Amino acid sequence: MIITGSGSDDIGTFTINGIYSVETRRIGLTKTYRRGTGNQLENLGHQVIIQLTWNVQNDQFEGKWYVQTSKYHGENRFELKFDGQHIQTVYEK
Repeated sequence: MIITGSGSDDIGTFTINGIYSVETRRIGLTKTYRRGTGNQLENLGHQVIIQLTWNVQNDQFEGKWYVQTSKYHGENRFELKFDGQHIQTVYEK
């Protein structure tokens, strides 16, 4: 299943493209920031790779985000949860 979306956060405006596997219950996403939006110091028009797996006990997708640019590289926790009306995300910098 193909996943697409868009939004904005404290870094800038972004698009999301990815896939969801019903068989493995995994999501692979690429979040691409639009350069020139949001935080001019942090938004390099870069990509964030997000890899998630369904956690039955917590009723949410859990995994990590990964970034590598000329100025920064890092990874940390990422959670994706649907509360019945909205999708909630939790990630740490």
